[in-house]
Amino acid sequence: MPDPTRVALLIDTATSWGAGLIEGITDYGQQDRNWVFFVEPRGKYDRMTLPDGWAGHGVIARITHQELADQLIEAQTPAVNVSWYPFGEQQIPRCTCDEVAAAKMAADYFFRKGFRQFAYCGSSLRPLYHDRFGDAFVAMVQQAGFACPRYSPGDQPARGWDRQRDALAGWLRSLPRPVAVLTFDDLQGRQVTEACAQAGILVPQDASVLGGEHDALSSRISRPPLSGIDHSPQEVGRQAAAMLDRLMRGQPLPDRALLVPPRRIVVRQSTDRVAVPDDLLASALRYIRAHFQEAIKIADILREVPLSRRSLEKGFREHLGRTPRDEIRRVRVEEAVRLLCDTPMPVTKIAAACGYDRPELLTRAFRRELGRTPSDFRKRSGAGATA
Repeated sequence: MPDPTRVALLIDTATSWGAGLIEGITDYGQQDRNWVFFVEPRGKYDRMTLPDGWAGHGVIARITHQELADQLIEAQTPAVNVSWYPFGEQQIPRCTCDEVAAAKMAADYFFRKGFRQFAYCGSSLRPLYHDRFGDAFVAMVQQAGFACPRYSPGDQPARGWDRQRDALAGWLRSLPRPVAVLTFDDLQGRQVTEACAQAGILVPQDASVLGGEHDALSSRISRPPLSGIDHSPQEVGRQAAAMLDRLMRGQPLPDRALLVPPRRIVVRQSTDRVAVPDDLLASALRYIRAHFQEAIKIADILREVPLSRRSLEKGFREHLGRTPRDEIRRVRVEEAVRLLCDTPMPVTKIAAACGYDRPELLTRAFRRELGRTPSDFRKRSGAGATA
């Protein structure tokens, strides 16, 4: 049996992102490949470097500081960067989640909920980081014709969390309501929900809070539980491992970074709000969300909401940019995505759970909303395990 290929994983093990990356990498390395891994328990903000005396064949790392990039370049070790930081960009290829696509997913999510007031909160732990994710979100909101105040904590970690929270609470009080707040990640999102509680701001009634990078633990311990963007860590891990495999075989560096699209919004209570100003229209939206698993028709909505069909259609187009039928399909596909990602249910049962009496109707709706079939979505995203 040939000697194993030794790969160092300089990736944190304390977040859903890091754990998912490692899972995707090891899936690739253990499929007909004799890869063995060096990996140690690490926190997200630990300053990682190659271990002393390590002699292996390749490295996959979150390169978050220049020292590690220089170390890898000097060692002439094939390496792949899975961070948003571009250290060593010209000499170390990068494979990570597409931050602009993640920002667009967040903006589209809030637009679909009817929000017209927005804000963005950057990271309190990355004072020197150029936040392209936040830049992209603010630009997209402004391009749609809305303002987007931005909070940049800067060097506030040195001030202590109590003072940070006071400053953050003051900024949140200054925002119009209801407001859609995107944060850099779920860690920052949890800080926002805590500051909202201090400021007397109800989540999600006054502020709908979405974390920019889903983390299961941060989401669960937030009050209320926090919605976040799933950055497809398993798929990023698999793609990064495939890239490293090519490098270790002597193939040339890729011309540009490989950016993997985010998978979905993991919806929790922190964004469970419809932000349309018309109470009757909001009632229609709530009715759809409560009954999408049934064979509902427009007439069913009108029996519950005292509107004419013309007023209902006009209100949906004016406030949401879509028809009631479009909304029924969107909610059903959103639930199908959740079931594909979080359960091993077969597509036939998922279709029935989402209000379709035949699986091909779900496939047709899925193609229209996401441009792919449910089976292809599950295969490409590594879905089917509990989030």
